[in-house]
Amino acid sequence: MSINTASTIKINGFDVPYEVVCRKVKNPRLEFRNGNLKLVVPHGFNGHEKLLDKHRSWIFHRFITYEQRHKFSSEMELRSARTEVQFKEYVRSLIFSIGTELGVFPKKVAFRKMRTKWGSCSSKGNIGLNTYLNCLPERLVEYVVFHEMAHLIEMNHGPRFKEMVHNRFHEHRILEKQLREYWPAIVDKYSIQ
Repeated sequence: MSINTASTIKINGFDVPYEVVCRKVKNPRLEFRNGNLKLVVPHGFNGHEKLLDKHRSWIFHRFITYEQRHKFSSEMELRSARTEVQFKEYVRSLIFSIGTELGVFPKKVAFRKMRTKWGSCSSKGNIGLNTYLNCLPERLVEYVVFHEMAHLIEMNHGPRFKEMVHNRFHEHRILEKQLREYWPAIVDKYSIQ
């Protein structure tokens, strides 16, 4: 069972809302997702003010970064011109062409709504893709699919993986930034928690 309480902390003139969540955990931790700061603490923990104070700069950095992205993303247009079937067909065509290029194919491809990532690749060779990718421009969808397909060759983000991505997408840093900027718009539009 978890017990929650909400409050705010003032950092550099900004009121940052946070929630204290008491759970059956050994050590306290901070989580910042989709603009929400959570302090996950063990039952009976009384030092949440100390924890907040210790990590003020981390909290402020996360909060300001989120606010800037959120402001920028509110001006972004989310596309969903394709139906779900058309989107899946488009992604499967990408998987075929990228698979032919890389010489690898996933064992299985699954589509689902994800709250924290655009895609995943398991050690068993299965790829999962976030259905919210359908809201993004084709170049970003292609990038995410390639990224996950590259993990079929190299599971980590080491030099070999980075080289594969860089060779195909010289602008990969810009694409990563765009993916981060689109996410708050999707969170708002679809009320993702």
